[in-house]
Amino acid sequence: MGRQNYRGYGYLFILMLIFGLAGGIIGEILGNSVNTLYFLKRDFVLGISKPLSVDLKLIAITFGILFKVNILSVVGLILGFIIYKKM
Repeated sequence: MGRQNYRGYGYLFILMLIFGLAGGIIGEILGNSVNTLYFLKRDFVLGISKPLSVDLKLIAITFGILFKVNILSVVGLILGFIIYKKM
C-alpha cells in the first residue's frame, strides 16, 4: 500500500507566509538599491486603518488588521501556493 503524503492547511499557511515575507523583503531591497526598480517597493495597504476599540471598564479590547503588500510579496504568495500544490 502506498503512503499518502497529505499536508494540511496549516502547512499551506506557513509556506505562503514564508514566501510572501521573502518576496516583500526582496522587493524592498531591490526597490531601495536599484533606482529603475522603485515600483517594487511601493506597497498597497489593505485593512482597517483605525482599529476598533471596545472599553468595558473591566477590560479593553482592540481589534484591527492591516496588510501591507508589494508586487513581489504577491508573487511570493502565488509561488508558495504553486509549490504547495506540487507537493
